[in-house]
This record gives sequence, C-alpha cells and structure tokens, in this order.
Amino acid sequence: MNVDDSYHELGLAPDSTDAEVKAAWRRLAARWHPDRNNSPHALRKIQRINRALEEIRRAREEAPGAVEEEEESSPEPGVEHTVSITLEEVVTGCTRELQGKVVQDCAECAGSGLQPQATRCSECAGSGQVRQRLWFAWIAAAVTCSTCQGQGVTRKACASCAATGKTAARKYRCRVQIPAGARAGDLLDAKARVTGGQRAGEQALRVRVELQNHAFFAFEADGSVKCEVPVDGFAWMANRWIEVPTPRGLQQMRLRRGHLSYRIRGAGLPWQDDGAAADCFVTVAPVFPEVFSLQQEAAVDRLIATNSGAAGTAAGDRMAAWKRVLESWQDRLG
Repeated sequence: MNVDDSYHELGLAPDSTDAEVKAAWRRLAARWHPDRNNSPHALRKIQRINRALEEIRRAREEAPGAVEEEEESSPEPGVEHTVSITLEEVVTGCTRELQGKVVQDCAECAGSGLQPQATRCSECAGSGQVRQRLWFAWIAAAVTCSTCQGQGVTRKACASCAATGKTAARKYRCRVQIPAGARAGDLLDAKARVTGGQRAGEQALRVRVELQNHAFFAFEADGSVKCEVPVDGFAWMANRWIEVPTPRGLQQMRLRRGHLSYRIRGAGLPWQDDGAAADCFVTVAPVFPEVFSLQQEAAVDRLIATNSGAAGTAAGDRMAAWKRVLESWQDRLG
C-alpha cells in the first residue's frame, strides 16, 4: 500500500492535516473493529485502516522539512440532555433537576478499542507469512498469516478500556433553569457536577427542550392556543359566564347564544416576535339532554308561556303580532 492508496483508504485528500488524518482513522477504526462489526471483512478492513495510518505517518516523517503538527487541545465535548416541559411551564418557566451518565471515547485508543501503535505480529514474526502445518514439514508451503492478514503488524486490544473504546460511565447531576417562553428545540448551556471515574469535576451540558402533548390544548407556531370546551346548553342559551382553561389558568368568559367560537386575547404562549403572548381560541360545544326530565319539561313549558304572553317585550309583541296575522289568514280561508 503506497501513500496515495493510504489516503484513499481513509477517505482523505493528500493535503489533509494530521488532525484530519487522526479523526478519520478514529472514525473508521470504531466502525470496523471486529468486536463491533460482524462482517467477515471487518478484520481485513481494520488492518488496512491501520496500515494506511502507519504509511501516512511514515511518509510525513520522511518528508523534507517535516514539522510535527501540534494537536490543538479541545474542550471536553458537551453531553446532550433532553427536558420535556408542559405548555403551562412555557408560560411560567421552571427549574429541573437533571441527572444521567457520561460515557465517552477512550482517550488512549481514540474510541477504536485498539492500541494506536502497531506491534510486530507474533504469529509470523513480522514476515506476513507462515508455514502450513503438515505431516511433512519439508514440503509445507508458505501462506498468508491469518492473524495479521499478511501485514506483519497487529494492534493489540487497548488495556485502558478493555477493547470497548469507551470510558467507564460517570454520573452527572445539575439544576437548570428553563426560562419562560422556551420553544421546542431550544438548546440551553449548563454545567453539571460529575462524580465517579478518574475525572470527577464539571461537565458541559447541552439541554434540549421538547414540549409535551397536552390533554386538551393544541398550539401553533406563533404561540396561539386552541381548545374545545363542552358547556351547558341552557347556560349557553342564557348568556351565562363560565370558567374556561388557558395555559395561564382558568379565566372568566361570557357565553353568547348563537356563537360557538371565542378569543381570549393574551392568554396564549409568549412566542410573538416582541415577546408578547398570543391569543387563546375557545370553541364551545353546547350540551343538551337527549330526553328532558319531567321537571325540565315543566320548566320549558313555563318559559314558553312567559315568553309568548309577555306583552310589552320584544319577544311578546312579536309573537302577538304573528298570532294576529295568522288569525286574519284563517278568517280569509274560511
């Protein structure tokens, strides 16, 4: 394998930096490690990956004027933790206690589970070939070493992580403040206290917000909220005041006979561009009994009587006028 083939094996261009070479090797080694990949080609592939890394390193060390590139130190990567909040908590904000476990790539093997430096294959003594074990040793043919696949070098399992490529799990805990007006997908930065393992201390935490489905509220991207509320049909007919739910709690709303849709301004979620709260839209469903009871029948009869005979009222005068027109029509027919 020449150096050009080596770059191709790692999926890199010849002008890639040392950091890019190392990152590509980590990624491919973690993917093709035989302990993680059941493919029959995994062993052969991991050996080609390792051989490519060695070839690139050798070529760079031998290049005229080669200077060892210092690897930039990067901060410990953040751990993402998802927090699910309610619509009511979007309005008020909330505080949550978070806890979990941190499992990261082993620093010694960069997550591959193999030692970074290759060693001479003990099976073939570095030659890449072994003699077949036959009854007659003088006619035994040389074959490719199955341990190193003819490369002459192998990588032993990483002792630091027992070839898992991962560190021992460490527990973290922190308290995070979710501000009012949080939206689904928002990311909050926090610091968690980590215990256990060899690196106790602080851990960068990225808190992702998600919204819970609500039992009766539906919401839009602008923060407007919708709900449907069953109401007493007689209260609806009588234009009574009722209490309806909003994400900000129960609010008084007056029913209007003949109207089914209502708007409560500023009772939605604070997702407007200026931070103001959107509106809450309420749809009422008047509920009447399927069969009237005797008391209800009597009450309806009294209402009819008082409505029809209430002279001097709009309803009474209209009914009286209609009665006179109807009587006149009957007389003409007779």
